[in-house]
Amino acid sequence: MERFRIEYLVTCLDGETIQNKALGIALEQSVELPTSVLNDWIKENTAGRVESVEQTGEKTYLVECSYAISSVDGDLTQFLNVLLGNISLKPGIQVINVDWETITDWFPGPRFGVEGVRINLGIQERPLSCSALKPLGYSVDQLADLTFQFATGGLDLIKDDHGIADQRHAPFIHRTKACVEAVRNARDLTGKQSWYLPNITTKGSKLMDRFRQAEDLGAQGVLLSPQLVGLEMMAELAASDVNLPIMAHPAFSGNYLGAADGFSHSFLYGSLWRAFGADFVIYPNHGGRFSFSLDECLGINQAALDPMVPFARTFPTPGGGLDRNRIPEWRERYGNDIVFLMGGSLYKHPEGIKAASAEVLAVLENRV
Repeated sequence: MERFRIEYLVTCLDGETIQNKALGIALEQSVELPTSVLNDWIKENTAGRVESVEQTGEKTYLVECSYAISSVDGDLTQFLNVLLGNISLKPGIQVINVDWETITDWFPGPRFGVEGVRINLGIQERPLSCSALKPLGYSVDQLADLTFQFATGGLDLIKDDHGIADQRHAPFIHRTKACVEAVRNARDLTGKQSWYLPNITTKGSKLMDRFRQAEDLGAQGVLLSPQLVGLEMMAELAASDVNLPIMAHPAFSGNYLGAADGFSHSFLYGSLWRAFGADFVIYPNHGGRFSFSLDECLGINQAALDPMVPFARTFPTPGGGLDRNRIPEWRERYGNDIVFLMGGSLYKHPEGIKAASAEVLAVLENRV
């Protein structure tokens, strides 16, 4: 029977052996019974198996387990359950990779990805720029004015901040209409098309309608927090007939990350979100307001852009305190297939947002 594989970084705690812990993972994520009570058919066909164990440190091991395709059969919720269900309650087990090749058909992957986004924006080589509309509490007119300033300055992508939803001071429909008109007016003035991405994150019963509304109102993409709405919901959007790219925001995702538990940074943001349909993956950049290391950021970029993974490549989008003055440094480290998400360093520019955006564009186009 066909199987797929999951790779873990396993840390043995005091009193644990790797043989027992690895077998415990395979059984816990499949049959949830010891082998002594299983019949031969179940052992052969549905029980998880330990395929390999490789020691990487004094107490750490790379463990690969395989699971029957029939244990999931394309159900993405069940896939997540097999991926990190009961073992999420056990310490020292971190998911770091999946053999996507055998289960590609289960996942939508990014609808646009790096190549599609570049084609639609008409930007083929350089990194992209992005900022967020904020603060929460601004009116529709204030947010639309910010959008116009960013766009006339030359910023590529302008998204809602993830906390801006459907509040009474800036309702979703009115805000989206006004900000879409702002980028159109900026295009008419400058000849450059910027994208506006409204935040569609909401409860599941309203999510698809809001996605369609964004397209009907002329938005060029959407912002979504997949760990709030559920990864399966993002996959449904990505597989739908709505033709908009999805920018995934990391709100509520930190509880899935641990030094030795949960998901590795590169797997969650670069691999899992990519498989479930994100065209852009936002993550906290090293040196900003959050504590991601440089190696973790580089790992996310590598996973998001890995050409060997059978999905379109997704745009890594580092943010969380990225300083516009350090773009050349980060470009040298990250390359050109990157979106620089800047907030405070643009808002604090002494000559205003339009001037800050124009400076960023000049740097990205190598004009300064």
